[in-house]
Amino acid sequence: MRTHRGRWGAAALAFAVLVILGSSLSFGAVGASSRPLPKPDGQSAPLISFRLGLPKGQTLFPNQRNYAQHAASPGPLMLFLPATGARPWDYRTFLRTAVASGYDVLGLDYWNRGKSVVHTCGGDPECYTAVQRNRFDGSAPSAVSSVDPANSILNRLTMALAHLASVDPAGQWGRYIDHGEVDWSRIVLAGHSQGGGESAYIAHLHLVHGVLMFSSPVETNEGVPAAWMREPGVTPASRMYGFVNQHDMYFSKIVGSWSELKMQRAELPAEVPVPSGSHQLVSTLDVGTAAESHGRTVSDSTPRTPAGLPLYLPTWKWMLDQTK
Repeated sequence: MRTHRGRWGAAALAFAVLVILGSSLSFGAVGASSRPLPKPDGQSAPLISFRLGLPKGQTLFPNQRNYAQHAASPGPLMLFLPATGARPWDYRTFLRTAVASGYDVLGLDYWNRGKSVVHTCGGDPECYTAVQRNRFDGSAPSAVSSVDPANSILNRLTMALAHLASVDPAGQWGRYIDHGEVDWSRIVLAGHSQGGGESAYIAHLHLVHGVLMFSSPVETNEGVPAAWMREPGVTPASRMYGFVNQHDMYFSKIVGSWSELKMQRAELPAEVPVPSGSHQLVSTLDVGTAAESHGRTVSDSTPRTPAGLPLYLPTWKWMLDQTK
């Protein structure tokens, strides 16, 4: 198997990847701080930037700006969840790529502060379930995670969709709510690191349109998986795709998680311009340290060609095509 470990260049672009391996709860109106971002990188459609708001006396934390945009024609919604400590702002290039690929997109801020889930839970399989369940819907707060329902991913998503339906009626954002409930069947979950693990957990509970995991999930420790992975989830593995760099500091844990999720591996690893035939995608490029390799699969710090294109752009587009 041949690997690419040189610095990035135009020729590397063609070989960036190896194929291997209940009820919604709403609290008050959404804040009126929406504003379109400038049109960066020559994109034709600006991302809508907005913060969410809660009724007086209630606190939303963290409260970074969310980013959204509807596609030219109705498509599935891609809900993107950032990594530990990251903000939706840090993934604008990927979000715009998804819009160009036919997705409505929503980069959602959520409780991803403090230590990462893997550093919080280590080898405790029940801990992962407790953390991810609490951050998803605000239920069962514990010593490892105490997000309230108002700050949960579920409530933030519901609020964001209501706000977007109001300020961007052309986007038909109400399509993603059915009788007051999130219509998960119309949603592709995507996320980086902790956000990818949370996406996989939500897909375990709900039948979603697809799942895209970047440098994630980091939820096995010395062969012991997160407790929720012990049972089959609602969303089949055929709808899940993962991408990681081989030099990622969590590589073995991520690949171990994919194995637990029963994601398909390619029978014959081969270097190809755009990957196909597998749900597990691994880059062998040297893109920095082990920590940098973990962070650069999808964020705006991703390596670029001399022309300024993301080195992993063909991989992103291929993955987006699979879940559309």
